[in-house]
Amino acid sequence: MLVINEKKSKKEKTRLSAVNRRCQILEKAHELCTRKGFAGTTLNDIAKEARVSRALIVQHFGSKEGVYEALIDFLFQNHPMGKDPNIKGYIEEKDDYGVFKAFCRHSFEHMTKDKKHSPLRLIFFSMLEKPDLYESHYQKRQMKAATILENYISMRISEGKFKRVNPHHVAVGFLAMLTQLLIQELTIPQFYNERMFMANADTMIHLIVDGLKN
Repeated sequence: MLVINEKKSKKEKTRLSAVNRRCQILEKAHELCTRKGFAGTTLNDIAKEARVSRALIVQHFGSKEGVYEALIDFLFQNHPMGKDPNIKGYIEEKDDYGVFKAFCRHSFEHMTKDKKHSPLRLIFFSMLEKPDLYESHYQKRQMKAATILENYISMRISEGKFKRVNPHHVAVGFLAMLTQLLIQELTIPQFYNERMFMANADTMIHLIVDGLKN
């Protein structure tokens, strides 16, 4: 029995090592792609930075496109908006202003924490260099965030609290506004901290929510 447990322990350690190695590859791929662009980053570049062989990357991901797809999944798993307790809490409380503000805080925290390697930089490069990859991988995942907001707006409309508008248009428009504020913070810093960023976003949130209310 002890021998079996020993073997299991070794297998578990090996499996954990493989997971850590995969994460290491994705972290280095993220750093490179946000600095050099997707087109400017090769599998050899990633292998060199991650200190692994090119063959190992192919074994894990299949191709550079496979790395990109796994990288998008990796980024979304690191900050899933749908699992943010603040967003979920405000939705349950039906706090209209709180829901929109929680979206802004979540995005500011995760998109501007490391400005040189912000996920937004990866998104920009993929939009310009590989729009097909952007469309098939990132945009589909991004719509999950829009769906959360869209469902909330739909619920408030059905309760008679919001005007009868197209919930999808409102959600997409709000996220576009939020993205623009984040772009400004990354490229030409205007806010410098979360308090100033939220003060700016708060004005837009009040205009949106006040406009939605019956």
